[in-house]
Parts: sequence; structure tokens; C-alpha cells
Amino acid sequence: RSKWGWYASAVQSSVMSALRGHKLVRTAEMTVTVRVWVDSTGRVVRSTLSGSSGRADVDSALKNEVLTGLQLQGAPPEGMPMPIVMRITAKRPN
Repeated sequence: RSKWGWYASAVQSSVMSALRGHKLVRTAEMTVTVRVWVDSTGRVVRSTLSGSSGRADVDSALKNEVLTGLQLQGAPPEGMPMPIVMRITAKRPN
């Protein structure tokens, strides 16, 4: 386990919860890698996507409505390197 794994896991949980709460994004299929930068208050202040959902509206919503501005449950640990990188894979429910 990495020194920062516990926080990265909490970030991923918060991001997945935010995805499920967004009307457009929650029904999209995608596999994208996201990078998020978190400030000292626990707010995502910047995000980028590598890859695409295949829909520009979903990609834009993911970056600008779901990720950037998301308030996480806590601030990152002192000295944690940024960005936090995670892969998001979503499939439509059957």
C-alpha cells in the first residue's frame, strides 16, 4: 500500500458518489482516466480527463460539473503529491 492510498481511496469514493448523483453522467458508459488537484480545504480545484466517454456533453459535465468544485470529506494529507490519478469505468445497468 502506498502512503497516500487511504486518502486516494476516499477521493475515489466521493467521486463515484458524485457521478451517481449527476443526471447525465450516471447513465453514461465510459472508461476514462481522471486527474484531480485538491486544495488544502479538500476541494477539487482542477481536473483533466484522459480518454473520452465518446460524448462531448458527458465529458464536459464530468470535468466541469462533477469533478471541478467537488468538496471532499477532508483535506489531503500534508505533502501528498498532486494530481490524484484514478480510472473511472462505468457501464449502463442491464
